[in-house]
Amino acid sequence: MKHLYLYILLLLGLCSSCIEPLLKLPAEEVLVDMPVVITDMEVVWSVEADWRTEWHYGWDIVDEGLWGPIDYPEPSSFEVRRYYLGSAPGGAHSREGTDGFVVTGSSFRRTYQFGYYDLLLWSNIDSAEGTQVVVVNDDDVDEVTATTTVTRGMTRAGDEDAVTALYNQPEVFYSAYPRDIYISRNFDDYDFYNEAEGVWVKQINTTLNPLVYIYLVQVVLHHNDGRIVGCTGDAAVSAFASGTSVNTGHTNNNPCMVYFGMRLKQNQTWEEETVDILGGKLTTFGLCDMEGWVSDTRSQYQGSRAELPNYLLFTLSFSNGTEQTLQLPVTEQLQAQCHGGVVTLHLDVRDLEPPLPDDPGEGNQFVPTIDDYEEVIYEIPM
Repeated sequence: MKHLYLYILLLLGLCSSCIEPLLKLPAEEVLVDMPVVITDMEVVWSVEADWRTEWHYGWDIVDEGLWGPIDYPEPSSFEVRRYYLGSAPGGAHSREGTDGFVVTGSSFRRTYQFGYYDLLLWSNIDSAEGTQVVVVNDDDVDEVTATTTVTRGMTRAGDEDAVTALYNQPEVFYSAYPRDIYISRNFDDYDFYNEAEGVWVKQINTTLNPLVYIYLVQVVLHHNDGRIVGCTGDAAVSAFASGTSVNTGHTNNNPCMVYFGMRLKQNQTWEEETVDILGGKLTTFGLCDMEGWVSDTRSQYQGSRAELPNYLLFTLSFSNGTEQTLQLPVTEQLQAQCHGGVVTLHLDVRDLEPPLPDDPGEGNQFVPTIDDYEEVIYEIPM
């Protein structure tokens, strides 16, 4: 897990004409002109590598080519929403008092009025293709939300006309929401005066936390002996939240299924046993009704939807040419590390009965599109 810290320096610029003559009030010295604020952002990374002792699947050049690096990415640009609150803290946001802009790099310069501000920052998605599946909605000035798009589906047992929608896994991004930033007229409220630039400096420290979490999922196949020869690459986990608050990181209460990819690696080692391992990287907003990120990445889920079951679904290919989608429970592991971690399942292949080649009830439940179905289930009925 990587921690992303953002340090903001608010530099209030004053030319000589702005401060001569100074307006004197009893017991204070005040600025008399609207300040220019320069926000400097420093990104500081620290890595917790304890997952490496639990992760046996590995991450080779093929995995990285399919699904990108295994670690949390470092952002290079940010969206900023600045909310002017007026002369008192805790004020309401308004459309008229809101402005937005993009920051490339680690600093930006803006003019501020005196008074209080809330500042919302979130990182942009950096992708080689210039595309993203995360959808950010900032229509509501009080809360920006993020969701993702639908990619494909899964058939439902006994219903040929219905399919459950599978959502794209969101790209990792981060946010910070410092509130009630006070732009004061009083010299005493600033940290120091920069003579070289002719500015008063006010320093604010804030932290960018991840809004999307990484799970490394591995299924260890014991005693395979060539029975399972591969997988289709299709996998999904049920009952994840379909979106989150960019302001707070609190997830919504709408359970959905999140699609991701897996590969089979043969002849791996697990505690001195030769095994085959299915593995993949899954990114998610988190479980339903879940608080935002905290420093303890193994924090236990404390939300109101602990009764929602989470299942890992994936499709195996057998040596007789058949395929079968399996469903294994992962609720306990996800709730024990609700902000990401390693999920490990064990499967004794001797206990599996390969499907019959001509059995229409068996096979791969994943379908590449939902367009051909009369009914599409977007939220999982619980």
